[in-house]
Amino acid sequence: MRIVTISEQKEKLFLVFDQGGHATRALVFNELGQIVCRAESEISTIQKGDLVVEHVPEEIVRSVFQVLKDVEVSLGGECSNISAAGLATQRSSFVCWDKNTGRALTPVISWQDRRALNTLVRFKNMEARIHDTTGLYLNPHYGASKMTWCLQHETAVQASLKAKNLCMAPLASYILFHLLAGHPFKVDPANASRTLLMDYKKLAWDKTLLDVFAIPASSLPVIENTRVEYGYLELKNMAIPLLICSGDQSAAIFAEGTPKSSSLYVNVGTGAFVQQYCDQLPALAEEKMLASIVYADALRRAYVIEGTVNGAARALDGLAENNGFRDYQAKLDVWAQAVDEPPVYINGISGVGSPFWKATLNSHFLDDAPLEAQFVGVLESIVFLIYSNVAAIQKLHKKPGKIAIAGGLSNSCALCQKLSDLTQLPVQRAAESEATAKGVYFLLSGIEADTPGQKCQTFNPAENKLLVARYTRWLAVMWQHID
Repeated sequence: MRIVTISEQKEKLFLVFDQGGHATRALVFNELGQIVCRAESEISTIQKGDLVVEHVPEEIVRSVFQVLKDVEVSLGGECSNISAAGLATQRSSFVCWDKNTGRALTPVISWQDRRALNTLVRFKNMEARIHDTTGLYLNPHYGASKMTWCLQHETAVQASLKAKNLCMAPLASYILFHLLAGHPFKVDPANASRTLLMDYKKLAWDKTLLDVFAIPASSLPVIENTRVEYGYLELKNMAIPLLICSGDQSAAIFAEGTPKSSSLYVNVGTGAFVQQYCDQLPALAEEKMLASIVYADALRRAYVIEGTVNGAARALDGLAENNGFRDYQAKLDVWAQAVDEPPVYINGISGVGSPFWKATLNSHFLDDAPLEAQFVGVLESIVFLIYSNVAAIQKLHKKPGKIAIAGGLSNSCALCQKLSDLTQLPVQRAAESEATAKGVYFLLSGIEADTPGQKCQTFNPAENKLLVARYTRWLAVMWQHID
């Protein structure tokens, strides 16, 4: 296997792996940021009750190699033009494996999983310390409680720890271990931060928190910068360096180039995430928002104020599944236009994130309505949750000039317009919704130069008194549940 140098390439190409909750995708970008090749391999999700959400580790690894093979077939001889690769994954998904054999010892425990909810009670007295150190809040979605649960309940994990072979890490580390030559045991800061064990200012494991959660430091990966040589993957007998590893949301904010403090970034998929880039982070505890690292290299670091919505597309998918309804996506905007007064929906899917922070909340409609209206009500609940985060961020930071929106659910014009009406900000949707992959491409191609301007559709704010009234009613009920 030979290493291809940049001087050998006619046109530089960049390979991006985007591993998500429904599928693994590989996208190849040229130097203009255009997608020249893409491949996708679906993965399964296993849900057991309301709290347990898992994926099959071996299936995810197979999917990564499958899309790599598909790229090889599609590009043929042009594979030699690939100068570098990058990887993005969902940040709070986690797995244990044996470092000698590579064999998974647990399922991939999804970011949506809350099985360790009841273990968090005994850590309540550490909440302030946890937030000050990690920028996050004590929450079952994050990795620390899942690690503790595995150490207590999984005999294979206990045996591997005793044999000093245990790896416990975010999904990104597991993929790097299997994808790259030499099986490196590394992780980037964005994925490491979601373990609830990393000092987000020092970018290092915090010894106090390791002791609190009883996590052995020897089982955790080495924290590297976002941009560093993680290792080499093989493609057509060539060694391609993997230079970027990040989380899906931390990459997505770079989809338009260097993040700007004048824009608010919203990515809406299975969940939804709201990010505000800041030159200097304010105190966040009063508004219960997160401080997140989105990039680090040898010279710089970038942080954002972040808000999270757990039940976005997943809430709509759940309504569809419960009613035996398929292909609602194509009808969603039509229903939104036809339904004047949708029912108000209290959305507790996968628990409620910022700024409310309630790990369990029974989802329900406040009003009876036909199924089509219920879909619109759930759509509005997603808008309401996003707006609650926007409002909280605006109390901490100057009002942005626009919202840049991306992600699969941003394809809904109704969602974009309602968000614009509620926030009274223009909402810009890029023609290319591949925010995570585009962000990884930008980081691979060089953080100094912005991407070429993308074609955007702008949704301008209009007065919508009925929507505001429904939000006001929804917010009052939400705080009743939280308090």
